[in-house]
Amino acid sequence: MAGLNLGRLSIGDDDETACIVCNKPDAHFCNRCKSARYCSQQCQQIDWPTHRLLCRAFSDFDVSARPSDECRRALFFPVEGKMKLVWLHFRVSKYDDEEDPWDRTPDTDPFLGPDCIFAYASIAYNTVLERSVDNSLGICYRDTFLMDGSKPNKSVAAITATKPGELYEWRGPMLAYTEYKPSVDHVYPGDFSMRDFRNVTDFFLTYRANLEKPVLPSGETVKGVRVNCLGDRKMLKRPQFEAVDVPVTNAIFLDHDVSEITKRIGIPIFTWQCRPHPKWAYDESNKMFEHESPYNNQLATFLHLSCNPNSPFNFNHGTMGWGFPSMKWQNDVGSAVIVRQDRKPLHPAHAEALCKYCMLEVAPMFRHSNGEFAPEEPMAKKDVLAMITRPLFAIYWNKLQEEKYQNGDHTSVPSPYDPEGEN
Repeated sequence: MAGLNLGRLSIGDDDETACIVCNKPDAHFCNRCKSARYCSQQCQQIDWPTHRLLCRAFSDFDVSARPSDECRRALFFPVEGKMKLVWLHFRVSKYDDEEDPWDRTPDTDPFLGPDCIFAYASIAYNTVLERSVDNSLGICYRDTFLMDGSKPNKSVAAITATKPGELYEWRGPMLAYTEYKPSVDHVYPGDFSMRDFRNVTDFFLTYRANLEKPVLPSGETVKGVRVNCLGDRKMLKRPQFEAVDVPVTNAIFLDHDVSEITKRIGIPIFTWQCRPHPKWAYDESNKMFEHESPYNNQLATFLHLSCNPNSPFNFNHGTMGWGFPSMKWQNDVGSAVIVRQDRKPLHPAHAEALCKYCMLEVAPMFRHSNGEFAPEEPMAKKDVLAMITRPLFAIYWNKLQEEKYQNGDHTSVPSPYDPEGEN
């Protein structure tokens, strides 16, 4: 196999001597890593919250231990623990049935898993610095991470936590590496640098943060509900069903999951998993959780039972079949925000009724149809679907409100089918 030339090729309008924060030329290297450049102490301080996450590890990385000439320094983001630099092997790709020394494919199996069909994002432009990067960057991740039960990536979360607000939650292991493109048809891998790290962090800090806004007045919000997990309830003393005002520009309106059950009963909703709070996300062994996972959120899980009679069991794609939620909504669920698709108000009592209806009324029918009540003959799937209807949910809603009234809760809440109390 032909070796790789270690020479550096540069493209784009990025000056490698420029400050990685403000683009001023002739900047000086960081004293420790000798890879990132800053024009002033102020710029270095601005970059420090993310730069510090890798600076020491980069400085200590032994470049003399390269396993072979086909390996390049890359950045690995494990699900647990800290990000770390690794040697990533690039195997020769096939081009016109012949080996082409320019074309190389990263061997992701040791990092993303041998069962992984990986997806790929390319970074060729830094939207924060408004400039092309000197060498494009590749980010590999599991293509099915939203469905296959992949856990939130805590090493990426260490980067996104340096910026306030809700950012996209990446799941499963990830890899970032440097690639040069001397021509449209060729890819040439290189060693990952701290300058590359700045471009990667800007990608994570801006991804899905500036989504196209829905066509609604600026500043408008929708009344939704946050269904809090065990960690938020125990550690932060949040109620199980918490009223929240969701800006119409929130990512939930463009990137979401849905509940097939609530759609069938005429109250379609969007759902969104919240980032875990650092107070409990790294304290799962705390005795206050009584040996349960702080991510536990059974009520949100039951919202996502599959109503598709032909839904397959496919572990790699995270689908668990008829009557089961996807793996994403079974493992490390955490807290979830739900809003109505029609953007009408959703009251905490509405959310409670929807969740408990799915768990207490619908789930047993799914279990019956899957043979769990033997020796009873399992219900036919069509009969289960015929019973998930608006009239039966309306009956459950009124029964739940009567129970609350008898227990001393005299709060008057309009029907979810008339959420604004209209006649």
